[in-house]
Amino acid sequence: MAFRWDGGFIMVAWDKFDEGVEWYTTHLGWTCLDKIITPVGKKAFLKMPRLGVVTLKSFESDLDHFQLREKFEGDTRLCFETVDLEDTLAYFTTKEIHYNELAPLPSGHRRFDIHAFDGARLTVVHNPKQDGQFDNVRVTGFSDILCMSIGVSHIGQSIDWYMKHLGFVLEDHKDRYALLKVEDAYDWNELKQVVYDAILFEQIDRAYVEKGYPSVRNYFDVRPEVFYETYEKLSGEGIQLSEIAGNANTGWAGFHFHDPDGNQINVWSYPLR
Repeated sequence: MAFRWDGGFIMVAWDKFDEGVEWYTTHLGWTCLDKIITPVGKKAFLKMPRLGVVTLKSFESDLDHFQLREKFEGDTRLCFETVDLEDTLAYFTTKEIHYNELAPLPSGHRRFDIHAFDGARLTVVHNPKQDGQFDNVRVTGFSDILCMSIGVSHIGQSIDWYMKHLGFVLEDHKDRYALLKVEDAYDWNELKQVVYDAILFEQIDRAYVEKGYPSVRNYFDVRPEVFYETYEKLSGEGIQLSEIAGNANTGWAGFHFHDPDGNQINVWSYPLR
């Protein structure tokens, strides 16, 4: 399988970058490991206390993949995990951080969206098994329950599309939702183990298709040796792709495209240590 889920970026304006780092470390309980300027812009590596490192990334006007576009977020969500729900929601209320009403998942867990720094939308899932294990932390890491969710208008057609073009595997399909799975990049790249992450597809009603450009972006890893081959394959399948940012032969590279519902799909590649 060429595509493996690998976390994502949280996008921030260049001139608000340091303010964004401060917001996430202060309000969510994350730790900034490093801040650097790279050939594709600013990056800050934010360690979450339970699981994972998420990268804060600057928008870049001269790179197609990183341009700041319309504020329509679309219906793709990168999923994080929260604990101690009452305390977490009380903190957000006190700090006037807006969050959406809690909604149930098919698993019985509850999720909600946080309106984070500069309007970025984080989806968090409450995992009661982790309650009481973290002090002064609101978002503990990427979710073990769901790595991402995708809203689609025709669930059967979308299942077929993602299985064909990205190699997703169908696990369960009900009337209004489906669970698909994809390999985890960290487990394969670092441990040479095949571990699957769950992706929730939900049927939504929409009047027309509009391309989404979320600030919080899911990424799928493609190894450097097949990166350009994968790009050409997708193009040959009739998918409209962004320009490539970076260079997979020498370092980081990435691009994006959209599914038939306008949901943004991001791909990156980087050399392993």
